[in-house]
Amino acid sequence: MKLDSYIDAGVLVAVDLANRLALDPDAEAEVARPGAVVAVLTEVLAGDPLSVEQVNASHVPAFIGLARSLRQVFVDLAAREDDSAAARLNALLAAHSAHPHLAKEGGVWRLHHHPAEVGLVTMWAAICAEALARLLAAGHAARASTCADPRCARAYVDTSRNATRRFCSTRCQNRLKTAELRKRKNASDATGLARRA
Repeated sequence: MKLDSYIDAGVLVAVDLANRLALDPDAEAEVARPGAVVAVLTEVLAGDPLSVEQVNASHVPAFIGLARSLRQVFVDLAAREDDSAAARLNALLAAHSAHPHLAKEGGVWRLHHHPAEVGLVTMWAAICAEALARLLAAGHAARASTCADPRCARAYVDTSRNATRRFCSTRCQNRLKTAELRKRKNASDATGLARRA
């Protein structure tokens, strides 16, 4: 599956926000350390230098709130609760509406999917919500999920051709398969010992 660059940016930022600001159980403590969250946001938004220039500690609570909302969308999609995911996305879009406009950048016209003059968090909320809404509307909801490794549960979007990915990374896939193999081997060894006894 190939996304266009604008949707791609919204999906990737949504995944990063959900994983880096909402998955960590210590996210509440991070609000008290906004400098750490600003550093994370600088990495997450690195694809847009203007956003990186603007981000500061005052944006932290709103970005954490957005991350939590996006995380719930991925959890709903992983559970194949598309109606719930759509309701959450509609709520995000209503609160941070996407108003497409043309902007000339470097002599080239670009279509932006957020109001022209809005704050940083509102802009990224509109971009992320619209990107995930387009994914859902295009029939690709099953491609957005959370890692099948219960110790991980990171959000991801499957862009492979066959759409069979179940893990956020090869590392998680290998770790879970190795654990399952050990479990089967231990069960087999226990069965063999029971037969000999």
